[in-house]
Amino acid sequence: MTPQHLLEILHYWSETGLIRALDYALARWIYTHDPKADWRVLLAAALLSHLESLGHTCLEVNQIAFNDPTESLQASTTPVSPPPPHLVPIWLNALKHCVLVGTPSTLTPPLVLQGSRLYLRRYWHFETMVAQELRLRTESTAPMTPDADLAHHWINQLFPATVRSPVTPDWQKVACVLALKGRFTVITGGPGTGKTHTAARLLTLLLALTPHARTMRIALAAPTGKAAARLNQAIFSALHELTPRLEKVLDLSPLIAHLSPACTLHSLLGARFGTRQWRHHGANPVALDLLIVDEASMIHLEMMATLLQAIPPHCRLILMGDKDQLSSVEAGAVLGDLCELAEQGNYRPETLSAIQHLSGVELPPEFMNPQGSNLSQHLVMLRHSHRFGSAIGQLACAVNAGDEATVLNCLHQGESTGVRWIPRGEPSLFAHLALDSKQTNYFAFFQCIQSRPKEPDQQESWIRKVITTFDRFRFLCAVHDGPWGVNTLNQMVEQQLTAFEWIKSQGEWYEGRPVLVTQNDHELGIFNGDIGITLRVVPEKSPLRVFFVTNEGIRSVSISRLNQVATAFAMTVHKSQGSEFEHTCLILPGNHTNVTRELIYTGITRARAALTLITDSPQTLTQGIARRVQRSSGLLDH
Repeated sequence: MTPQHLLEILHYWSETGLIRALDYALARWIYTHDPKADWRVLLAAALLSHLESLGHTCLEVNQIAFNDPTESLQASTTPVSPPPPHLVPIWLNALKHCVLVGTPSTLTPPLVLQGSRLYLRRYWHFETMVAQELRLRTESTAPMTPDADLAHHWINQLFPATVRSPVTPDWQKVACVLALKGRFTVITGGPGTGKTHTAARLLTLLLALTPHARTMRIALAAPTGKAAARLNQAIFSALHELTPRLEKVLDLSPLIAHLSPACTLHSLLGARFGTRQWRHHGANPVALDLLIVDEASMIHLEMMATLLQAIPPHCRLILMGDKDQLSSVEAGAVLGDLCELAEQGNYRPETLSAIQHLSGVELPPEFMNPQGSNLSQHLVMLRHSHRFGSAIGQLACAVNAGDEATVLNCLHQGESTGVRWIPRGEPSLFAHLALDSKQTNYFAFFQCIQSRPKEPDQQESWIRKVITTFDRFRFLCAVHDGPWGVNTLNQMVEQQLTAFEWIKSQGEWYEGRPVLVTQNDHELGIFNGDIGITLRVVPEKSPLRVFFVTNEGIRSVSISRLNQVATAFAMTVHKSQGSEFEHTCLILPGNHTNVTRELIYTGITRARAALTLITDSPQTLTQGIARRVQRSSGLLDH
């Protein structure tokens, strides 16, 4: 193989869509600037660039499939055979002798080789930055726990004793103890395990234990506007629920009044429009004493590095999220990396002693590891779901465990369980599902639009009702294009609505059009992932505007100012993270690498009461469950 021959192969791969033009361009750029570079360097660079687009932060050189290089392009979902051991040093040697491949101690080369991992320099920088910040937070020996007896008293006040067997300890209590003890805590768990329930009690606990707690600077945040709205609702609902139970011993009203509404991470950090710069950073940190971030599985590596740099060292940081959900669209799977060993516990004896002393919870011996890492002492996994005793929950657990037999059994139990499976659906079925008046879908949404009030003072409550009714149902897809994709489904629903004369389009716009914002617009105050509904208000012939529900109230935007939006009757599973729907219709195409166990699990867990699963064949489901997302990363080693 010569470099010129390899470039021809990469160009062909680029032309046929196997890799991106950008991936080929990086290999060609390296050859232009170092004509002596071995062909292996060019291939490794192209693969590295391509894998970055799939969410990896590095290329594991010792995992390249040498028998068939095209297999490496599927490395995000398909296990590959390791190369013969004698070939790995040859590849590493080729990389070390390229002037454009540096080491961690060199500053200028665009690629970094550390051990057997090859990085684009910016991702190596982000990964080491996150690792450094987390080491500082998890290695700190500064005592943060208040009076132990008082903490024990309040933890038991907030978590009343329940009958639990020794093998099912109260992990919510454990989470509060770990959060009290340190400046960094990760709380992971599936839907209904009580992550925000625990966070609300932690806030109450800090109010009861901390001198001058009412002056604490606290923030709630999430990666998207939708996730922030859900966090806001969940936290404040939990605090209001606690208020009457604690009114004789603790007044929560100052905390509720003092707590600002949840915001997006972009808002918290002060994103600067049109740049990659932020108002808050290491030299200008956010003035906070406590930050709680929900849906942390959606936070990509660069955002996590930015967040950790922008909060002061003394600030307690609580990350919450489901480690088994889909990772961020961009590179990195930070929560998944951090929680790799969360299920085992790996708590050192001193951690177990503190847990028992402060909460009364005695963890079983299998959760102890005297050699447990510093990181493990700051992780807790909530295991008991209060919401998912249903067929939907059983199905989600079976998918997560890779138990195909139980999955198929759950799907064959019938609609009465809340789960419906259509294993050979036709795309034409989707429009019927959207408008069948006997199901929870968009039928009630359009009926609600037609109930427009005549009086101006009733407009806001009507708008809120319309948006709430729309959010009861959603089509979720694995892909954008093709007969099973978002674009096709949206077109089909619109065609059916037009045939029923429920919509009258003016170009792409019509009353009732739901839109998904696809790009942040700080001037308008709307962000990527926000969903708005196109409506007319009194008078009935007024211009169309799009209405969004925000923490500040209803925000309306003229359709002429909305360029970066897409119709949202259907959306991808990725975009649905942070949301829940009373009825979710999950649609999976066959033989597609996007359909993975993580995607199926995430789609199922968006359903609150009813799930309709449509696959183009029965094999689609079992193949998808067997396909795992394995992103290359060196974060834990760092």
